[in-house]
Amino acid sequence: MTFQTSPLQSPPSPGRTWLRILLLVGFFLSLLVGLAALSGLYLLPNLEEETTVQLSDPLLLVEPDRIPPHLALLQLAGAEGDALVRQAATAGESTLAYAILVYDGSLTPSRRANELVRVGRQFLAGDDPVRGIAALNLARSATLFALPMPPLERGQLLANIADGLLLADDASGARQTALQAQHVAAQAAGLLPAQRLQILQAVEPIIRGQGNPEEVQRLDELLRAPGQVPERVALTSRLDQLQSDYPTPPTLIQISADRVIAAQALIDRIWLTGGQDIEPERAALSQALMAEDRLRAETYAGWNNPALQLAQRHRILLDYRNWLLVKLRVAEGGFGVQVAENWSAEINPTRQGLGRVMGELNALVNAQIDEDPDPISQAVLRLEAAQWLAGQAALGLYPNAPLGDLSSRMETTQAELETLSIPIDLPLFFDNGAEPPEFRIARRYE
Repeated sequence: MTFQTSPLQSPPSPGRTWLRILLLVGFFLSLLVGLAALSGLYLLPNLEEETTVQLSDPLLLVEPDRIPPHLALLQLAGAEGDALVRQAATAGESTLAYAILVYDGSLTPSRRANELVRVGRQFLAGDDPVRGIAALNLARSATLFALPMPPLERGQLLANIADGLLLADDASGARQTALQAQHVAAQAAGLLPAQRLQILQAVEPIIRGQGNPEEVQRLDELLRAPGQVPERVALTSRLDQLQSDYPTPPTLIQISADRVIAAQALIDRIWLTGGQDIEPERAALSQALMAEDRLRAETYAGWNNPALQLAQRHRILLDYRNWLLVKLRVAEGGFGVQVAENWSAEINPTRQGLGRVMGELNALVNAQIDEDPDPISQAVLRLEAAQWLAGQAALGLYPNAPLGDLSSRMETTQAELETLSIPIDLPLFFDNGAEPPEFRIARRYE
């Protein structure tokens, strides 16, 4: 290796020095722009993924600023969710109705499904397609899993949801939902031919406009012969038989009554002052909620007491699940006013606690079913329990649910009932290949 010396250079002129400085500054500016663009390539997909995750969680679409607290707090003051959500939707308080629908675990299946459809359409009319589509997708899940629900109502709801999704420019969702309604029309036991025809005609425009040739041909076959349906059995809900009242501690009854009084006092103060100068009443409700939470946690801790029947333990777990949903709603501003600041920092632990309670309920239900001596009754209960748990997961009420296990149990039990000569008319399966993954009614009318 050899080294050579460079010839001596004369010093640059002042003009050339400034030119070099300008070129150097330009180089560094270009470098910064390039680095920013390069970082954007890595950051933007992450941002898009985060948005997708957020929009898939119905709880994260609740807007506290659009919820009137004097109406939302009525539930903490003892109002029933079924009645309040109907009144809120009728009054056009869509955000309040949506908050009730996604947090209240005590709503009847029919009420939840019907009001989600109504609220979804209200969101669409208010130029809010994100929440409109979210509400309609939740309505589809609620409709598929609803027990009990008359088959005509189920088919009509699915047709209405499909129409709403098409209105929201979700053609793929509209097509899939219309096909689900078609499955109900073709397979549901107990439908009269005229009722089957009514459901089919409701989804006919969507299937003809969005479906493939095979789907359109299938529709034509069903329209020509709406009365030709295979012999199948409708699943009848028996889950209520797995729970019974438990001896509620008198202290819990009293402390719940104290919370009702505190909530009503805050409502009255909001009405009187227009939402101003409410701190004493708000603080009183906060203290009442936290006291009730502590006592409920103590009561729940004894849910596995051997002195209690399994059905009583079942009810305790359900009650505590419903309370955790109230706590989560308070923490996330779902009542339109923050009444327990400490809970806002405990959102993740509360969700994890909700998932644990649902997991314990899952195990308890299996233990209860194993006590049934009748194989047919046992299989029917096992299927309904798995479908109920999967439905809770689809609605966002069962965090970190074992969907793979639940879907496997559903398919296995449905096959078992086939061998027992009890073919289910609307068998459900989990389509993990869909985007996003979802539960669907299996087609059974080839």
